[in-house]
Amino acid sequence: MLAACTWLAACQGTPPEETTGTESIRMEISLAGDVCGVTSADATVSAPDMTTLGPVPLQVTEAVIQGRISQVPAGTARTVRVDAFNASGLLVYSGSTLVDVVAGSVTSANIVLRRDLPNCPNAPGTGDIDITGSLETGEPSTDGGTSDGGTLPDGGLVLDGAQLAFNLDDATLTSGGIIHFFDRTADRVHRLDVANRRFLSSYTGTADAVSMAVTPDGTTTYLAYTGGRMDAFSQDGTARFFAAAPETVSSMVVAGNYLFTIDSSGAWDSHSLYQRSTGARVATAEWRYSARSLVFSPVNKRVYLLNSGVSPTDVTMVDVDPVAGTLGAERDSPYHGDYNLPNPIRLLPDESGVMVGSGLFFNAADLTYRTSLGLSFVDVAFHNGRYYLIDTVGNTTQLRVLSSTFDILSASYYPGVAKRVFVHGGELVLITGVSTGQLQVRILAP
Repeated sequence: MLAACTWLAACQGTPPEETTGTESIRMEISLAGDVCGVTSADATVSAPDMTTLGPVPLQVTEAVIQGRISQVPAGTARTVRVDAFNASGLLVYSGSTLVDVVAGSVTSANIVLRRDLPNCPNAPGTGDIDITGSLETGEPSTDGGTSDGGTLPDGGLVLDGAQLAFNLDDATLTSGGIIHFFDRTADRVHRLDVANRRFLSSYTGTADAVSMAVTPDGTTTYLAYTGGRMDAFSQDGTARFFAAAPETVSSMVVAGNYLFTIDSSGAWDSHSLYQRSTGARVATAEWRYSARSLVFSPVNKRVYLLNSGVSPTDVTMVDVDPVAGTLGAERDSPYHGDYNLPNPIRLLPDESGVMVGSGLFFNAADLTYRTSLGLSFVDVAFHNGRYYLIDTVGNTTQLRVLSSTFDILSASYYPGVAKRVFVHGGELVLITGVSTGQLQVRILAP
C-alpha cells in the first residue's frame, strides 16, 4: 500500500525576480506497499495556459518519494503527473491528477499511481497503488484540525490497503516509533514503522493468542495463548517459549525486568510476576481482580488497572518492584462505583495520575479523584501540554484538541470509527477502522 498527499502551498519570501501568483507543489508518497523496487521518480506539471514544468527529479528513500515543483502559475486544471522507475530505469508506476492552484492557499490533492504490468509483471496484486488524500483550500491549522469545530481538515498522510486489512484488539507504540497491532483473530502482531512509513515483518503466534505485551523499546514482544503458554518474539521475528502460566493469561504488561500477568487460577484471579530473563515465575497472589485495561508506571512502580468481573467496577493499583520482583497488595479507589469508569486507562505524561475513558482523573498516589475533562474518549494522546482525544461519532472519528486547562482548541473529523491515537516524533498518528477488518492510519501535524 502506498499513500500520499500532494500539497500546494503559497511561496514564502519570493525573490523580486520570480513571477507573482505562483505556488509550490510538494509531494510525499509512501513506499510501504512498493512491490516493484522503486529507485527513482520524477514529476511534471502542465496545463494549456502554461509552459510545462519538469520532469523534476524527486527524492526516493526506502520509505517515501518526496520533493517539490516550484513556481507553478496559479490557475485551474493543472495536471500533476508522477512517474516512478526501478533500478533498470523502467517505468513501474505512473499516475496523474488535476488540481486547481489558488494563489495564497494550501490544497491537498488525491492521486493514484498504477503499476506498469509489462515492466513489473511478477509482482503480486492488481497493479494499482492507491494514493489517497483530501482536497482542502485554506491555511492548515497548527493544531492538526480547524478552529471552527466541524470543517474537514487536511487529510494528512494516509496509509491503508491490504497491509492494514486485519482486526485490531490492542496496539502499543514503542519508544523507537514502531506501532505493534495485536490481531487476535489471526494470532498475529503486525508492525508499522511510523518514521519511515513502512510495514515491518509481522509476528505469528503458535496457538490461539489472547493477549499481548511489548517492552517500551520494542526489543521483545510477548504473546499469551489459551491454556497459559507465553512466547517471546525478538525484533528479527525469532520466537521462543517464554513461560507457562497455570491458566490463560487474559492481560499482561511489561514492568521493568518482569512481566506482570493476570490469569484465572486460584481464588478470583491471580496476579503474577515472571522474570523476563529466565521466564521463572517469582511472585504470585490470588484473590485479585481481572482487568479490562491496565498500564505500568515506572516512576510509581505500580500497575494501574480498571477491574472487571465485579459490580460495581473500580480503578485499582498494585505495587510492583521492577528490580526485586515483588508484588504488593491490590488497592482500589475510595469510591467503589461512585463514578463511571469506561475503558481505557491512560497514564499521564508526568505519571502523577491516571485518566479513564469518561474523562476522569485520579491521583496516582492514592487513586483519589482529581478532576474531569467533561468529555469521554476512546483514546487520548499527549503533546506539548495538550490533550488529543478521539471518539466515534456515527461512522466517523472525531479528534478534539484540548489545552492544558481543558479548553477545546479544535475539532476535526475523519472516516471510520476511532481506534487509537499516538504521538511520535512530533507527529500525530490516528488509527481508525474504516470497515470490518480494514484499518486506516493517518499521520497528521499535531
